[in-house]
Amino acid sequence: MVEFVGAAMTSVATIDFDAVFGEIRARLEDEREARLQPPLVRLWDGDWNLRGVVKQEISGSFQYLDNETGTGVLDLPLEYYLSKWLIDVEARSTTGVHVTVDKDGSRWAGRMGSCKIIKDENGRKFVRLMFRHDLEELKHLLAYSNPWLPPEIQFPRLWVLFGRARWACKTTLLVNIMRVESSIWALPDDPMDPTKWNNFNQSTWSMVVKPDLEPDNSVGALVHSRFKNIFEATKNVVADAQLSWEARRYLDGDPPPFPGANLRHGCLVFDLIDKSGWNTGTSFGGNLFSGLGFARTNIGSDGLTESIQTLPDPNMPDVAFTPGFKGSSPAVPAVIYREGEHTGIQSSEWEHINATDVGVVSGGHSMPGVNELIKATVVMLGDLTAMIPGVPPMGGVADAILAPLYTDVFMAFGKWKSPARAQKLGWSHYHEKWADGADTAYTLAWLLAMRTGMWETRERYRYTLTVADGAQGWFVGQRGHGHFFIGDRIGSTIIGCPPGMIFVDRVSELTLLWDRGKTPSWAIVIGEREPEDPIRKAFEKLQDFIGMLKDLGVL
Repeated sequence: MVEFVGAAMTSVATIDFDAVFGEIRARLEDEREARLQPPLVRLWDGDWNLRGVVKQEISGSFQYLDNETGTGVLDLPLEYYLSKWLIDVEARSTTGVHVTVDKDGSRWAGRMGSCKIIKDENGRKFVRLMFRHDLEELKHLLAYSNPWLPPEIQFPRLWVLFGRARWACKTTLLVNIMRVESSIWALPDDPMDPTKWNNFNQSTWSMVVKPDLEPDNSVGALVHSRFKNIFEATKNVVADAQLSWEARRYLDGDPPPFPGANLRHGCLVFDLIDKSGWNTGTSFGGNLFSGLGFARTNIGSDGLTESIQTLPDPNMPDVAFTPGFKGSSPAVPAVIYREGEHTGIQSSEWEHINATDVGVVSGGHSMPGVNELIKATVVMLGDLTAMIPGVPPMGGVADAILAPLYTDVFMAFGKWKSPARAQKLGWSHYHEKWADGADTAYTLAWLLAMRTGMWETRERYRYTLTVADGAQGWFVGQRGHGHFFIGDRIGSTIIGCPPGMIFVDRVSELTLLWDRGKTPSWAIVIGEREPEDPIRKAFEKLQDFIGMLKDLGVL
């Protein structure tokens, strides 16, 4: 369009609304078609050779869990060629079987745990495959006290690494991967293969750790281990820092997972991602009418007290104004599901778990230096008897008599109480609990045990949504194919709660579901996953106790 103003000629850009509308319709149609596409399911042998693309599955269910091993189930017809390959174990070149499931930018990969032939009461015959997510690898890699020495020589007795939580956990994992992949103390799997004898040649490794390419804003943490597995050694640190482990298989044709990466096909790439933004600024809730509140979690100078600090509303990130952008920003969680008859929320469950104890107690042995100082004082005073002619020094005798009286009496226990929690609960409340994990008071281990005890007894919300994929315009997916994925913060209104109230928490579980002839869907769990079965809780306690005995050298 051209306008004449006096003698000047001005060109004004115009918008072809029909063309723009057509582009929007085409994009929406492409998205709808992509959502209807079934997942790409591929089976690989133990050497990551492709054995086939699954096209005739009866059903599948693959579960993502935040910082835990998800499970996958795949049912195949008995007469399917891949079923015959799986059943004939002796004819396979490797007994190991892997699966990758690609859908909406995400990739679920894992190792087969079992293969069953089932004939049910209806006469159906099929093969059921059970898989464990690749995060299970962390439970099968030990964190040595000293990864650079053979197991017969382990000095110092304890691996201790202090620093930012993400850096400390990833470094602990990296040095132990180095131990199994390039140790000078152990023979490689195939000593006759010269490529296996390497120092830091990651192109031959089966697992690597993605280097940190962004600033590490995670909280300070202490990672310690004496032959615990990596999962156990980092579990509490990762939970406290609200980080998420990501284990993604690299396959030929994929873009490099990081600049300069030269990895073998099938290599497992580990990363520890901060999707919460809880200590740098995010939203913990809000209101439909006034918007989400912007806040961050503050940890006091004592290392124990937590508080929520409200911050000025941030500017919307630039990517939010990009047409067709998919993704999530921890500072401004955009995905909000609203309850209603036509909102796509098929079922929901909300639970509030109130805080319990307002204080924690831990210890058992006097803090370092206390017993020694008392003993030195007793011996010194007792030896003064040598000043009396004919009387020998009596310091050793006095110490032998008094030691049972003063040992572990002073500074042996400590208690921490949260006045803010006590005031919030009211004057009638639970008072204290014992914090496991530290037997010596006023040490770093004691501080961590107290912090863990306060974290375990905190107030929390948990809710579960089953949402149709694409409901209210929000999609599940990764790498530009969806608005959120595992570990991201999203919000929802809950039926029965005050009007407009929004709960914001992290996605802790995603399960990809589909049946033959039906549209794939995602089941979404928001909030924390905690074992409700007391048997499971008791087993976890037993595992911690066994780990303590290992650290003490009993086992």
